[in-house]
Amino acid sequence: MGLGDVKVFYFGCNRYAGHYMHRVGMIIDWEFMQRNPWGTSIDGGLCPLNDPAEVEGRALVHHKDGWTALSFWDRSIDKRSACNSAFLAEGKFTFDEMLTIAREHFPMVMQRFNFSIVPARSP
Repeated sequence: MGLGDVKVFYFGCNRYAGHYMHRVGMIIDWEFMQRNPWGTSIDGGLCPLNDPAEVEGRALVHHKDGWTALSFWDRSIDKRSACNSAFLAEGKFTFDEMLTIAREHFPMVMQRFNFSIVPARSP
């Protein structure tokens, strides 16, 4: 299976403030929002919590139940603190693979970021 063939979702804002789970095409998926492997932790709980400044783009990769999440602070649409984005893909992927998957499946989301997405340092 190539990186283009994975099941992938984006959690975050789309044009307006409000964090939702989106399928490819930016269609809100209410069911997966409720049953994703991380539950409600997907909303900020996977971001670098040891980063009190919530620097945009500092990211962590998590693996759970056969899924990978790439999560980072993001205020590109919603300017309030604790705003974040996450890409979830079915399978086990590295940081770089998750960036490739995000660029391929959600190019308009990735293009709006005016910051680099980089691995957060461990505490």
